[in-house]
Amino acid sequence: MPAWMEKIKDRLTEKEDLKSLFIELLPDNRVSTVMVVSYVPTDKDSFPVFMDLVARIAMDQKTVPDNLLLHFEGIPAKDIPFTSKLPVKDSEKALRFIVSHGGITKNNSVPLRKVAYLRACQKELTAENFQALDHSPGYKRFVAYEDAMEKVASGKQAKQFYTIVETEQGIRVFNDGLSGTRKFRDYLQSTADNFYSGSLRDVESLNIYRIETVSRRMLELSNGNQTSMPQAAMGILANYKPSVTFDMHPTGENLDRFITANTLELSARNWNIMTLQDIADRGYAHLPADESFAYKKDFLPVEKSIRDIIRQKDLCPDYPFQQKMDELQNAAKSLAVTLLSREGIRKNYQRTIQSVGVLKDIIQVQAAVKLHNNPESPRNNEKKKVKTKNASPKKQAKPKL
Repeated sequence: MPAWMEKIKDRLTEKEDLKSLFIELLPDNRVSTVMVVSYVPTDKDSFPVFMDLVARIAMDQKTVPDNLLLHFEGIPAKDIPFTSKLPVKDSEKALRFIVSHGGITKNNSVPLRKVAYLRACQKELTAENFQALDHSPGYKRFVAYEDAMEKVASGKQAKQFYTIVETEQGIRVFNDGLSGTRKFRDYLQSTADNFYSGSLRDVESLNIYRIETVSRRMLELSNGNQTSMPQAAMGILANYKPSVTFDMHPTGENLDRFITANTLELSARNWNIMTLQDIADRGYAHLPADESFAYKKDFLPVEKSIRDIIRQKDLCPDYPFQQKMDELQNAAKSLAVTLLSREGIRKNYQRTIQSVGVLKDIIQVQAAVKLHNNPESPRNNEKKKVKTKNASPKKQAKPKL
């Protein structure tokens, strides 16, 4: 076969070199970043990697620009007028390429701010998550903040919303940027984690405000960690009512509301304290087989005695079941109060049981243990009972979380 025919054959059988092209486009249609990789039909990772890289760089800046991230797959290498190795100087050439390959559509573009927001929320960069942001109040607040910051950067005034938290310990200001939102969440979680600790000993209420202002001083406060506000800023706050107020007295009900309303996590220590408070307030019925409760072993005698009382009731119809159960509940309440005193709960919480004095704790718990270890006839049990005022048995002690 002649040489020229061999060349024609090679060209006909040669596989075309296809590429995937990723572009970061600025609002003024200039190209900021370009990445070119080999096209693989099954490749689902290259564009997310590009998005993550660009978003990480943007999040290190003062503002996240309103850029678009574009992707084009299966493009012949000869049709790409630039490469990722050199900066793109001719934006018109890039725009002509974009237009000639379908333009900008919902299918090939993602706003950089959406990528940054999902990344800050530690969520996957998926089409479903991008679409969900269109209905996200948090994302809308973030976009409004970034738009306002662009105006401020250009020397203009811009109204911004701020979240202000007020307690007896002072006031904190948070903006709607990624950093401000993270600091606000961290502050709320820290407050929940220390709900029973002495660090909140002076805190009785927590007020959250949402205010809109052009105050530069408020912006400065939101970028720092100040716990006090100047008189002028306090004057602004005086014109608003709290969006929500939380009772911060250290009770399980208050912590439950604070955590639920703010979608926070409940620490193991706080769960133990809430369970003890529930027992001290309502009595003990039965705890599930959950080894995470730190004081489960302390209540085993009570648990066993409850089963024994129920067994005695089944054996003898005349057995003073209610009286024995009341005594056992009083012992459980008193034990819970004693254990709570060891947890170092701030002094706002005080639980007193009128029917049981603290000095009777040991006596009643020992009685419960003895009842289990030495079950006797109903008559003998009546003689050895601990004489206390009756308290009705309560339902299962378990935090409502």
